[in-house]
Amino acid sequence: MTIRPSIFINTSEQTYDCLESVMNDLMCNWPEGLPPTFTTTCVHADAALFIANEYTELLSLLPRLLELQSQNVPTVVCCDDFGDLHDIITKLGVCKLANDANAFTISGVLFGLLSRNEQVSTLRSKVGLVQTIHEGLQEDLSELQGELETAATVQQEFMSTGINDVHGISFSSIWRPANVVSGDMYDITRLDDDHVALFIADAIGHGITAAMLAMMLTRTLAANRFDSKTGHFSEPRDVLKSLNTALLQRTGNAARFATAAYTIINCKTNTMTYAGAGHPPALLRRVGQSPIMLESEGPLLGIFEQDAFPQHTIKFSTGDTLLMYSDGFEDVLGERTGPNQNLPSHLQALHTFCDNNSEDVLKDINAYLNQAKDNFADDLTMISMRATPVAPSIGLAA
Repeated sequence: MTIRPSIFINTSEQTYDCLESVMNDLMCNWPEGLPPTFTTTCVHADAALFIANEYTELLSLLPRLLELQSQNVPTVVCCDDFGDLHDIITKLGVCKLANDANAFTISGVLFGLLSRNEQVSTLRSKVGLVQTIHEGLQEDLSELQGELETAATVQQEFMSTGINDVHGISFSSIWRPANVVSGDMYDITRLDDDHVALFIADAIGHGITAAMLAMMLTRTLAANRFDSKTGHFSEPRDVLKSLNTALLQRTGNAARFATAAYTIINCKTNTMTYAGAGHPPALLRRVGQSPIMLESEGPLLGIFEQDAFPQHTIKFSTGDTLLMYSDGFEDVLGERTGPNQNLPSHLQALHTFCDNNSEDVLKDINAYLNQAKDNFADDLTMISMRATPVAPSIGLAA
């Protein structure tokens, strides 16, 4: 025991004469450590000892006994006749001993109660400390969660997406972070009356680090979408070259790289020019023909000093659909099967969604993702272009 305890002793008038003898015996028989001090007031007492010869004496001590129990002071009662107070005293958790219990026994019981009380107090203080730390951590986590949600809102606001149909060609997007913020980014921007640029990128990694890299790519894209000298919009290969240069100019030793793909759609002539940097191949679903995969032939961004990102131009027709997506869909749609066995399973699934002739293919894909029970391990991002079939006009005879 680390303290010198103070013991309150309460006796009836009949037993008061033997009080000094009791105190001496308790001090002499105290098990270990400094012997206790004694007090006749219950204020700040560490333990209490009640001595009564019979029931009536015990009854007179009851108010003080109840007072001490309300203060959680460990108490021992020595009495031979508890009468109808037996159950009450038992429920209070008071230790009962015979009136003639020797000093050795009483000292041992008091010492045990005090030791237990000291341990309980220590445990309570530790529990209180843990609760305080836990509450502080909860507040910090709540604050961090709020900041992440704000960051996700800002991140999405930086991704252009809301444009109207251009010459009958519509565009849509899906952006589903695995956590709060995402390492994926996309951009759908109208360059002029006829051209729309589609950009998608996936910063390697997850969480805040990947999200910050994605934001850096967003800023660099905005600065290099148009040629500063001519004012014309930049070719896809030049945009990827600018992004690659920006990543290579970073400071520090940690690897920071990303995949990306950039496509410019001429909505008037139904042509698209595309280039990629290590990104999953886009899928061009063509009406009445086999689908085409638009491969990313360039290397990942941020690894090599690359001047050339191969660029290609291809025609598309009314009713065709282009899907550009992040690599997370390979796992999410990998178990679905489709009619075209020449494609990987996830591309078969995408081709099947396109074959449903929905007005908004991504709406159907998003509905499927909402029904999926699994938590997605990777960020999911997809953008689409659909050359909407135009209903033929019917002329009325004059």
